[in-house]
Amino acid sequence: MTKQRSWDDLAALQSVLDSLDDPLFVKDREHRWVVINDAFCKLLGLPREALLGKSDPDLFPPEQVKVFWEADDALFSSGETNENEELLTDEQGVVHTIWTRKYPVRADDEVIGLVGIISDITTLRERLSALERLERTTKQQEARLEEQQALIDTIAVPVISVWDGILLVPLIGEVSDRRATLVLDRLLTAISRESARIVFLDISGVPSINEASAATLLRAISAARLLGARAEIVGVSAAVAQLLVELDVDLSSVTTHSTLRDGLRRALHELGARAR
Repeated sequence: MTKQRSWDDLAALQSVLDSLDDPLFVKDREHRWVVINDAFCKLLGLPREALLGKSDPDLFPPEQVKVFWEADDALFSSGETNENEELLTDEQGVVHTIWTRKYPVRADDEVIGLVGIISDITTLRERLSALERLERTTKQQEARLEEQQALIDTIAVPVISVWDGILLVPLIGEVSDRRATLVLDRLLTAISRESARIVFLDISGVPSINEASAATLLRAISAARLLGARAEIVGVSAAVAQLLVELDVDLSSVTTHSTLRDGLRRALHELGARAR
């Protein structure tokens, strides 16, 4: 079968090719369009007679031609199908994002050209790009929220070094499960970092004591003891003391103080400093 006969056979299929929704073209080894369908003409915005026998440099900018021809030449050299995402500028200057699949055309076992089928994925790529931008924005917002939450956690659960070897953990507001975990984490970190010997848990800012907050106090006291520090409770009001009794919380082994000042005076004396 001659090359001309092969192209004639393809041309005979014109009505079939024109029935396809996807743009289709056939190129020879010189990159010239020898067969095209109506969808390809519509994509480029030009009639068939303005395209047949022409080549990519007649219509497209050099950077697009380079991409098209690299894929063409790879197929001509290897004889293997390839596919690629590309940009294509039509007659009106509109840039389309296309997905092109290219298949070899053979005659007598020789690759004499290629068939290209195009899918216009402009809208899909725009949606994917918008989704990627949304994901990046979401991740940035999540990162900012995490930073803000870390700042809030630092404010909500401060650990203050009031003296060499003495730490203060003021608890303010209700003690939720999250805050209880933060209290333990920040307390243990601070004890290790500061080599603290005494820790004051100030509950004067806790409006009421329930089983959860009482359990937090006991866990903090036990954790501090494991690290060689002694935890004491300060800011115990008469109302809170009554609640602790009603909850049957055993604080017999824990030193408590009605005020932080009382606790500090005793701790400073114990550490050999002079309280002011």
